Amino acid sequence: MNPRHRLGQPMCARSKAQLEGAILAILTGTAPVLASAASADDIGEIIVTANRRSQSVADIPYNISAVDSADIADSGVTSLVDLAKMVPGLVTPDLGARAGNTNGTLTIRGLNASTVNVQDQSLSVPVVSTYVDETPLFANLKMTDIARVEVLRGPQGTLYGSGSLGGTVRLIHNEPDLSGTEFDVSTRASHTANAASPSEALDLIGNLPLSETVAIRASAGFERLAGFTDAPSIAEVTANAQPVLADPGDPLHSGLTFTRQRGVDWSNTWYGRAALMWKPSEDLKFMLTYQHQTDQSGGYSETNPLYRYDETFYVPQPGSFQTDLGSIDISKDFGFATLSSNSSYTSQRSASEYDLTGLFEEINAYYGNYPRDLSPIFITSTDKNFTEEVRLVSKSSGPWDWVGGAYYSDRKQTLAQIETLEGFGAWSQLPGSGEPAGCTVQSPTCPYPTFGDVIQYVNGGINPSQLPNPDLNFTFDRHVSFTDSAIFNETSYHFTDQWQATAGGRLFWQHYSQELVQDLPTSTGLLTAANAKGFRNEIFKLNTSYEIAAHTLLYLTWSEGFRRGGVNALPIGSCFFCENAALLTYKPDEARNTELGIKGSITTGASYTFTLYDINWANPQIEANTVLGGFGFVTNGVSARSRGAEAELTQPLTTRTKLELGYSYTDAILTSGFTAGVVPDLVGHAGDRLPNVSKQQATLALDHSQPLVGDYEVHARLDASYRSDFWTALPNSAFATDLPGFELINARMGIAVGKAWRLDAFIDNLTNREAATTVSTVPGDEHNRAYFTARPRTVGAEFNYSFKGH
Repeated sequence: MNPRHRLGQPMCARSKAQLEGAILAILTGTAPVLASAASADDIGEIIVTANRRSQSVADIPYNISAVDSADIADSGVTSLVDLAKMVPGLVTPDLGARAGNTNGTLTIRGLNASTVNVQDQSLSVPVVSTYVDETPLFANLKMTDIARVEVLRGPQGTLYGSGSLGGTVRLIHNEPDLSGTEFDVSTRASHTANAASPSEALDLIGNLPLSETVAIRASAGFERLAGFTDAPSIAEVTANAQPVLADPGDPLHSGLTFTRQRGVDWSNTWYGRAALMWKPSEDLKFMLTYQHQTDQSGGYSETNPLYRYDETFYVPQPGSFQTDLGSIDISKDFGFATLSSNSSYTSQRSASEYDLTGLFEEINAYYGNYPRDLSPIFITSTDKNFTEEVRLVSKSSGPWDWVGGAYYSDRKQTLAQIETLEGFGAWSQLPGSGEPAGCTVQSPTCPYPTFGDVIQYVNGGINPSQLPNPDLNFTFDRHVSFTDSAIFNETSYHFTDQWQATAGGRLFWQHYSQELVQDLPTSTGLLTAANAKGFRNEIFKLNTSYEIAAHTLLYLTWSEGFRRGGVNALPIGSCFFCENAALLTYKPDEARNTELGIKGSITTGASYTFTLYDINWANPQIEANTVLGGFGFVTNGVSARSRGAEAELTQPLTTRTKLELGYSYTDAILTSGFTAGVVPDLVGHAGDRLPNVSKQQATLALDHSQPLVGDYEVHARLDASYRSDFWTALPNSAFATDLPGFELINARMGIAVGKAWRLDAFIDNLTNREAATTVSTVPGDEHNRAYFTARPRTVGAEFNYSFKGH
């Protein structure tokens, strides 16, 4: 363990006990229920397609949460981070706009063993699969014109394939509507504590029938978020990227000069989406969709733990990201079954800068104790994926239900890095920089007057003076190719109206290859590596449910999830940065989940779900960086397990007031120890808690509406979420930190005129909680420590106008 990293104070014991007591009281039915509470029929039924057929969420025989458009609008949800605060057991760090699109960071049921990678493309597949409509894609897209969000807990491998290890999140948009014209405009303005300027956003939605069979629906918008993080120690550089010396008269020993920058984590987002639907008959439908989003940011939303909303890195860290998604969906109803095809192509591109100075501070002696460590790394990446899925879903009214299909995916990724040590080339030519230190004229007692001589004649590298860019330290070029082919089926048999059983399976063939070219010109020189690996496997699912009483469903599920294995491309041999050959490949991992649950509704109008689960995780994939060199790699642990409980309750208190409660308990640990790498780079012990996993989470939402005179209505909502402490990495890893738990509270209140006009005031992070959600993994001195924190208290207003014509 690293007790010295157990920083901050958790929620006080009294308030935590009060929160848990309130939840327990309501879940056990001891909380007061008003006599005027609504009946069960008054609770809005949400229809979902998680099983690839339309069903009420109450009829799905496993644990699924569905958030509809009304709750999304009333809560002001615009991103996956906002969504996670509403759904118990769904976790994601709040990385801000700069890092939020880099990699999938969602966790469900504690299945996560890696640190959060905010720097570049992850090698491993995310532990939770995300879908935009029918397209598998992780991108932190703006959640505009969303019909509902479906959160499927536990392994979903049979229907959703690789990456659905912990579960699946589906974002379902509204389809074009043939029945009438619709136009919606929403604008909001806000101010965030510690920000120098306000934030603003504009969202537009339109629907237009072009004929009786053709309609188009589109949305577009812009959001500008003001930065709340300051950077007081940005190193000053000249126009040709040379450090400005603190002592120009002593270039051999002079340090850096610094300047302060305000609100470095500003961001701008533009997005647009259009869907064209042609429905020539009731049994045939075509849908063509295109979606684009561009995100630009000046830096990370991170803060040094010794300061409040100040990051103390030396290099600016801007980034830009573009996401494009195009899809064609076709469905044909044959009476006995519906045939569906989804063809999609996604493209993601990014260009960013990252401060790697801390790494050089750790290995400064290798660079001659250069006195002005300043190392930006410039990163560009692409991720392109074509997918095709064909499904046949039964419609017969007999005892059999089934869904079967085939899936194909072809994914190509590239990652390029250029790292410089600014000013190092010129410094390495100064007499006195070599060995022994201080000698300036070559002689038997001064064989290497400059450090350039040391690099060339001792280290066997290239003298920086001979390089086109004398400050170049490292280049990296990686190409990854992955193909996935699968067939799948789930079949249910209804023994009676109350009892059903389901069996499913997925058979898949996968191939993964990686090519790497990297150059350390002042050290090991050019290194190339290429590896490929193929996989074939199958996974299964068993489920049964029984309606033990009216509106009460008992269910039992055994299911498997998996992620494909792969290859690492690392320097191997005897060089300073080299690793051992055992890290060149990593195996697939597989989770086996058993869950028992009950869901239903009661006469007071309440609906509830309660689930117990136990998951055994074999060969858990762990993504980390080598201690020497900071190279990314994936390795396998031996085994882990996660077990816990999940509960959700929706209770109408009156006909106008609704209470929603959620709670999850997760006990996720390694069950076997392991080491990986030369140093070693990664260490795990049996009993270690899995990273980014809180043992306890709770959510609360209180929603109330009150009609006034005429068409006027007042609406108010309070949302609160809590998570207990969590480790940011395996506890015995370098820089692992046990972050304290925190609670976040949001409040909104507004007035509406019919369904046309609405004006809301809102406060996000009402108590201005400085909530750390993960940490930077850059090694080095204290100034490289940084926590990624939730956005401070934000006060704003939102205006919405909606027109619907028929």
